Amino acid sequence: DVTLVDMMFVPFLERMCASLLFFKGFQIRVPPGQPTKYPAINKWFDAMEQLESYQLTKSDYYTHCWDLPPQLGGCTYEKGGEPYELAINGERTLDGSRGGWELPLEPHLGGIEPDWTWCGDEGAAKREAVDRLTANHENIVSFASRGAGRKGSPPVMAALSDPNAVPNDDVKSAVDSVLRVVSMALLDGTEGEVEQSMNSVASVIIKEGGMEYADGVVSSLAYLRDRVGVPRDMRLPAARQLRAHLNWAIGKILEEQDKK
Repeated sequence: DVTLVDMMFVPFLERMCASLLFFKGFQIRVPPGQPTKYPAINKWFDAMEQLESYQLTKSDYYTHCWDLPPQLGGCTYEKGGEPYELAINGERTLDGSRGGWELPLEPHLGGIEPDWTWCGDEGAAKREAVDRLTANHENIVSFASRGAGRKGSPPVMAALSDPNAVPNDDVKSAVDSVLRVVSMALLDGTEGEVEQSMNSVASVIIKEGGMEYADGVVSSLAYLRDRVGVPRDMRLPAARQLRAHLNWAIGKILEEQDKK
């Protein structure tokens, strides 16, 4: 049975599993079947994750590792954490072969963070991402367009927070078009007509706006990708799908730029 002690400790241990790995390279939580020095802690997390009340509040490693430093006044990096930092940030998988937020996604983020199996299959994750993206679409487009806009003043300590940032209205229509194609890709896949649509949108962005304008659109998509929070915006499987599909769209624009 769950106790008050469980409820008191789980948020602390959850943040420790994320931050110690990210900043120090010290792994406590492992995916199923992977050897660990801490089997009891892993079994305890497995049990806690069966509780709907905990599922609704659980965050992911990426969100924790970016919202924790401003709360503590900063965190100290150690070299052993670098490969995990890059993987959690989606920049590079542990084996260094590709980006961690690239399609197709690796199970358990390549052995770093256990998948949330209680959220359903991949299709359910993609539908959740589309639901969250379209439910507040107009405001999300404006938010993303901050990536090509002006930074706010005064600045704040949290690296990914800028409540006073000013969106770039000029890129909103292009960002809107890309997010519509991203939604289609989440529902129907990234090949065939959807891929053609993305290539067409990328071509129009560059042809009508120019290279600098396209850079602004890419910056806006990256701004949104890096600020998908769990569980604030959606659950982890949906967040991983959205981040990866935004990277897919960014890649298509960059490919089109390379042709010019």
